[in-house]
Amino acid sequence: MEDKNIQLMDSAPIPKAIIKLGIPTVISSLISVIYNLTDTFFIGLLDDPIQIGAISLAFPIFLVIQALGTIFSVGAPSYISRCLGSGNHKEVKKTSSVSFYGVIIMTVIMSALYFLFQNPILKLMGATAENYEATKSYAGIIVVFAFTISVQIVLLCLLRAEGKVKESAMGTMIGTIVNIVFDPIFIFPLKMGAAGAAWATILGNTCAAVYCILVILKKNTFLSVSIKDFKVERKIVGEIFRIGLPSSLTNLVMSISNILLNNFASNYGNSAVSAVGVSGKLMTVMTMIIGGYGMGYLPFVGYNYGAGKMKRVRDSFWFTTISSTIFGLALTIPFWMFGSGFMRVFTSDEKIIELGVHCLKIYVFCLPVLGLQYTVTSTFQATGKAIFAMFSNLGRQGIFFIPTIIVFKKLFDFYGLIWAQVAADYMAVVLCILLALPMIKKISKSVAMAHDGKEEKSNE
Repeated sequence: MEDKNIQLMDSAPIPKAIIKLGIPTVISSLISVIYNLTDTFFIGLLDDPIQIGAISLAFPIFLVIQALGTIFSVGAPSYISRCLGSGNHKEVKKTSSVSFYGVIIMTVIMSALYFLFQNPILKLMGATAENYEATKSYAGIIVVFAFTISVQIVLLCLLRAEGKVKESAMGTMIGTIVNIVFDPIFIFPLKMGAAGAAWATILGNTCAAVYCILVILKKNTFLSVSIKDFKVERKIVGEIFRIGLPSSLTNLVMSISNILLNNFASNYGNSAVSAVGVSGKLMTVMTMIIGGYGMGYLPFVGYNYGAGKMKRVRDSFWFTTISSTIFGLALTIPFWMFGSGFMRVFTSDEKIIELGVHCLKIYVFCLPVLGLQYTVTSTFQATGKAIFAMFSNLGRQGIFFIPTIIVFKKLFDFYGLIWAQVAADYMAVVLCILLALPMIKKISKSVAMAHDGKEEKSNE
């Protein structure tokens, strides 16, 4: 492993370290966003609400796949960062190998279960007689090769945990480029529609996963995908699931929330489903950018927490919270001013554009509070506080969102579906503050005690 990655987390000035770790992960997140929007863009060129709707309706399946990947992509990096901080490199190898093979096994099981209950699952997601076949075709291809998606999610996060943020970003870029190249080929000349978009997605994920494996096999890393290091030990599995499972539950709740949103939106027709789907993905652009910044912060705080450097943990928390909040405020401007232009990138249907622009202007009110939410959640994950991480994460997509969307739909009709997310985010940030205060006080107390200890030694 390159010493400069360890030195950056261990001794570099905090703003420099966070920004240097954060910029590649933000770029990686932007690339991921482009990756996720590619299918919507090219399918949108067909000007077929049914095809656009199929991709939107199948989105919960991606969330379930991500939920399985999250067990290992969040749980393992948290433990790996702490192991690196304490110098336990053998444990890093075993943990990364368990994550690699574990996520493959679990995703294959998930795929088998999907096909056993395919028809009721599709109906539950909101598929109607009009868009059923298009949704079934797209979702079926994604599920068959779901293990390629979950594997690349895990491998990219493992590289970031070791400080290889550039390599992680490169893996994401490779997958995106492949997807962009093959999407129009499969959709237009081969006339495969939504199914073609699915094949391009799988091909892109496969290429990204292969690249990550090659990086790890180069041996300049403590990570491993060797079957020899695949040792299912209670300590490793416990650490992975202790942090990863709560985060995975968050993704599953997000899937339920998305199904609920799509079902409610389907009551207003295919144009409404498409508008909610496209505007929701555009909102994901903003959340992934802010979340990407938090991903750069996570290995830093995990490493320093493992090394017992509490002052760096405390100072990095405040720097990341303030800077990500400013970042969120800045991101509201383009979406408020140019919402119509963003929607027109994906469709020329005026009804979808009109509905989508209104949705975007509501969504932007979420952005100023996302920085604090992601910073708090990342801190809990990095320091091994699984339950707190789960509740801080579940707030915006489950605990508050599900009851709020039910109430807001009755009170405010269609746009109540979108205002529900705003209300949920502001309730979630209050929860995050209440959960974070005891942790910050404890860390600050440790810093003060360490400072007093140094003064006593200097006086002796």
